[in-house]
Amino acid sequence: MGSSYKVLAIGIVAFLMFGAGMAYYGYATAIYPLDRALGNLARAESSQSPVELADYVYAAKKDLPNQGNPVWSFPTHRTDFGLIQEELDRIMSRANSISSVEPNGSAYNTGMSDMHLSLDSIQENLIEAMPYMYVSTTNMAMSAVWIAVIMGIFAVMRRGRSRYREV
Repeated sequence: MGSSYKVLAIGIVAFLMFGAGMAYYGYATAIYPLDRALGNLARAESSQSPVELADYVYAAKKDLPNQGNPVWSFPTHRTDFGLIQEELDRIMSRANSISSVEPNGSAYNTGMSDMHLSLDSIQENLIEAMPYMYVSTTNMAMSAVWIAVIMGIFAVMRRGRSRYREV
C-alpha cells in the first residue's frame, strides 16, 4: 500500500509541475508580449523626439498580433489588433513627417501632442483587451484537460479508498 501512495504522490507533484509549466507558457506566449508592447508604448508616449517615438512604436508593433480580436463575446473596434496595427502605422508616419519640422514650432508641438494622445488611447485599448487574452482556445483546451485529470485523480483515489476499506 505504501508504494502506491508514493506513486500517487509523485504523480500529483508531476501534475502540479505540469500545470505550473503550462501557466507559465500561457503567460509567456499570450500576456507577456502584450505587456512588453504596453511598456514600449508608454516609453513612446513619454518620448520627446519623433525618432525615439517611432522606434518605440516599431518595437511595440513587433510584439502585438497583426490581426484578430481577443474579445469573443462582444468584440469592438477598440480591441481589434488589425485596427491597432493600422493606427500604429499612422503614428509612425506622423512621426516621420514631424521629424523634419523645427522642434520649437507650434506644428511640431501639436503633432507630438496628437501622437501622445493617440498612444495613450491605444494603451487603454490594449489594457481592455488583455484579460481576454487568457481566454484563448489553447488555454481553454488546457484548462479542460486539467479539470478532467483532476476529476480522474479523485475518482482513482475514491476507488482506492473503497478497496482499502473492503480489505
